[in-house]
Amino acid sequence: MGHKVTVFCDADATYNLLASQIFQDKTTAASRIADLIKRGVRVLACRESARLRGIDTKKDLIQGVVESSLGGLADLMGKHDRIAAFGSSDR
Repeated sequence: MGHKVTVFCDADATYNLLASQIFQDKTTAASRIADLIKRGVRVLACRESARLRGIDTKKDLIQGVVESSLGGLADLMGKHDRIAAFGSSDR
């Protein structure tokens, strides 16, 4: 529909960006994310969140995922007219 979409993954969401989790049957989040990247969705991974989880952003991530930071997320939030956040709360 002509929209530009960017997905920012931090905390445990970075596990969904592991290339080793891509399977042909498309049942994993990584498989679905790889498909989104092929369709033009920009996917960013929080560098620090990945590091804290033992994920090497240079070697372990799905091809096309871009390393970013929480500062990058703040920039995105300031530049875009719509933001959706998904996550859990301890409340």
